[in-house]
Amino acid sequence: MDNTLKEKVINTTFKGLDKVIENEYKHHPNEKPYSCSAIQEGYNDYLRIVFKKGEINYFRHNFNWITRSDLKIVCEELNEIKKDDFVKEIVPEIKSRFEEIFFRYKDSFLFRYKILLTLEFVDKQDLLEDRTYKYEFYIEDKERKEELKFKMNKYIKEIFLEENKLIKDHRECYIFCRNFLDFNLMGYSEKYIIELIEKILQVMNSAKNREIESDFKYNTILFLEEWTKNTFLKLESKKVTEEQIDLYIYKALFQLKYSKYKDDTKYAYEDLKNAMNKYHSQKAKQYLEKGTGTLIDELVYYKDENLECKANDVLAIINIKIDNEIAKSYEKALNFIINLLNKGFPCSYSVEFSSKSKKEFLKIEELVKSSTHRFFRRILDFPELYNKLEIYAKTAMKKFEFYRDIENEDDEDKRALSGSYAVFGLALYDEKYFPLLEEYYLKLNDKYQLVHQYFIKAFIDRYGVNQKSLPLILKGFLSGQFDIIFGNLAELVKNEKNKKLLIKELENYSENEKEIILYSIWGEKWKEMIN
Repeated sequence: MDNTLKEKVINTTFKGLDKVIENEYKHHPNEKPYSCSAIQEGYNDYLRIVFKKGEINYFRHNFNWITRSDLKIVCEELNEIKKDDFVKEIVPEIKSRFEEIFFRYKDSFLFRYKILLTLEFVDKQDLLEDRTYKYEFYIEDKERKEELKFKMNKYIKEIFLEENKLIKDHRECYIFCRNFLDFNLMGYSEKYIIELIEKILQVMNSAKNREIESDFKYNTILFLEEWTKNTFLKLESKKVTEEQIDLYIYKALFQLKYSKYKDDTKYAYEDLKNAMNKYHSQKAKQYLEKGTGTLIDELVYYKDENLECKANDVLAIINIKIDNEIAKSYEKALNFIINLLNKGFPCSYSVEFSSKSKKEFLKIEELVKSSTHRFFRRILDFPELYNKLEIYAKTAMKKFEFYRDIENEDDEDKRALSGSYAVFGLALYDEKYFPLLEEYYLKLNDKYQLVHQYFIKAFIDRYGVNQKSLPLILKGFLSGQFDIIFGNLAELVKNEKNKKLLIKELENYSENEKEIILYSIWGEKWKEMIN
């Protein structure tokens, strides 16, 4: 291989790398290791460089969905390079020079204690058109690794074992989960990982920091999933230990208990089946067939000539099959659910509903058309069950507990507090249930639910503006960080009587609350409209 050609490709590669490093310093001015977080030594642990069609592309993140590079530079000389020459003469040189750079920046925020360097060469001259050759190199700074491990152990002791401090913010929570679930870094056993997670949950619950607790659960699922895919499932089944199987099952249970999405429930269920079938776990078999076993048989199963009900507290699913479409069938089904919830069944759950009745849903836009939604809508066809439905709603609705009937992250804004479908239906039926709606608003956290904004629209259309409805409409506006303007209310308060009623009701609110309410009605024009 021509030496000049070789040097040109290598020099161009590192010119590009210099630009990547330069950009990182621009984004993080004046930062040092651990300056932003007591447990973050650096940022980058991955770099992929792709050599293709006269271009060199740099990717700093190992995400499958990323197709656009962080940097692209032209290198026409690549078109003259053959695969064998690239492998023999260029790859070793790039690896060696990159290692030098990695250790040169050991006192910088630039790199983490480790990095995976991936080099990809796309050979146009290969018989198989555009064939990609991939080379991976793992590089580790052992001194930096030990330093981070020491700081992590200190952090865990102070925050979770001695309970002297709190996790600073969302970012630090992510970093913490990434670090403590890094087996290579911490060296924890699978058994200790489970014990530590449970201890952390206990501490977070007592601290009542729900936002950080939610972040912790989400990130724990994320990194346990990563361990499952990249480590556990790649092990030979004969070499898998009991502790590893236990962590695999624990991951599935954790996902079932705390994930927001129905897809996650499906994946966790598949993991439990895999643990039962491939790894012969009796524990997984019990969870799938009977749940945890903590609820008595009479609670989790009921059958008569009209219906069949069964529940699994691990999967957080209640199966209801109606054979006879009468009020008594649905009353028994409601009693079944209420009894479950009162005895500790997960408050975040879904209903799998089987019935010959017509598939109908509440006439509220954007509500997910799920089996759970359909079940509670069907009960509204029986007015004699409304009081029982109210009892169910009061039992079901709890802060930070949501129906698990949305399919995936794309439907995040459609998730609803458990009990929502019953509350919506009853509140739209009769003023008698206005106190229930007011109680419902108190259970909401304005950062965690949006879907009731569409209920509020329907509520305005149903009742208009009067002394009973208006306070609930305004309280509704303050119960969520909505992204819509309620034009139907703006239309109604064109009426002078309604406008006077609005102005009078606003006296009950702070100046900040007034602005939120008025913006919800008129948007940015609210100042001129209220005068």
